[in-house]
Formats: sequence, structure tokens, C-alpha cells
Amino acid sequence: MKLHTNRTGANCRRVAIYLAEKGLAIEAVHLDLSSGELKTPAFRAINPAGLVPVLELDDGSYLPESTAIIEYLEELHPEPCLIGTTPRHRAHVRAIERIASDLGVLTIAAMQHTHPYFAARLKQEPSVGAALQGLVDQHLTTLERHIGDFPFLAGERLTIADIVLFPLFQTCRERMGIPFGAEQPRLSAWYDRFAKRPSAQY
Repeated sequence: MKLHTNRTGANCRRVAIYLAEKGLAIEAVHLDLSSGELKTPAFRAINPAGLVPVLELDDGSYLPESTAIIEYLEELHPEPCLIGTTPRHRAHVRAIERIASDLGVLTIAAMQHTHPYFAARLKQEPSVGAALQGLVDQHLTTLERHIGDFPFLAGERLTIADIVLFPLFQTCRERMGIPFGAEQPRLSAWYDRFAKRPSAQY
């Protein structure tokens, strides 16, 4: 297998962190997002959406989407288990994972209308940005309630829910200069703990 990826993209970071936590080694093909390579016909043949990560399987087929890649690899390598040990726990992990994934989409959409980085690239509508930011805040509040007093999002153990959410926090805080989740003390403490893990290092 080969992983077509990028070193800093949040979705690519999900897979990189997962591989590190599982102790798995997959050959990586690092792509430059600024070069236009993802828009070429050659790459569009791999993933029509023109996005990374994409996992190239041994049979020559391709699997896109970070969460799909993670769950596929988890099926192949179930130990150590990162998706939950019971049907109820797995459902809980997937529910939080879905909230985290939706939060990522909403956060990017909100930043496109509010962050200076996008001001020269897109027509920004402050009212749209404010409405989207309201949805971002709702999702953060929901995750704050989920984590409660647990060390991880879905309980006492690290799961893919944590792996899906952490790169969003990392990108916002470390690369975009946004105090993402600062009003959620439990999530902030969770982020600080996760940031110390070897897998979280670029």
C-alpha cells in the first residue's frame, strides 16, 4: 500500500497520527498542495475530488477520505483497538467522530468568511461567517459535554474520535493563530494532553 498525503493538512494529519498510534508503517507519497498537482488529470484519476489523503491499495484501487482510510486500516489491524471494544462503545466513538468531522467542515467554512488568510482569495460575507461560527460554537459545546471528566473524547482510552478531532485543533491553534476551543476548558485540557503525545508531533 501507498499513502498519497501531505505533511500538514488536517485530514492528512489524521491518518499520520493514526499510523503512529498503531505503530504501522505505510509508504508515503508526499504531495505539494500549492503546486497544483492535485488538479492534474493524473491525480484526478486517482481521486476525482482532487483531495488527499488517498490510500493506494495493493490491488491498484484507491481509497479516499481520511476517516474511511482509518476505519479500513482498523479492520486490517484491530489491535490495539482504537474504535471501541463493544457495539455500544463503537457506536459512541462513531457518533463523536461524526460531530468532529462536521465541526471541521463548519470551521473551514467559517474561516473562509472571517480569517484574514482568506480575505484576498474569497469574497467574505461577515454575516455568513458569524452564522457559521455560531454552529461551530454549538459543536464545540456538544463535544465539551461529551468529554466530561474523561481523559479522552469517548472515555478512558484513546480512540479514532480523538484522532479525527485533534488535527483540527492543531491546525487552528498552531498554524492559523486561532484560539480554537478556548472557551471549552475540558476540550482545551484534552488538547494540551494530546499535544504532548509523540504521534502529535509534525
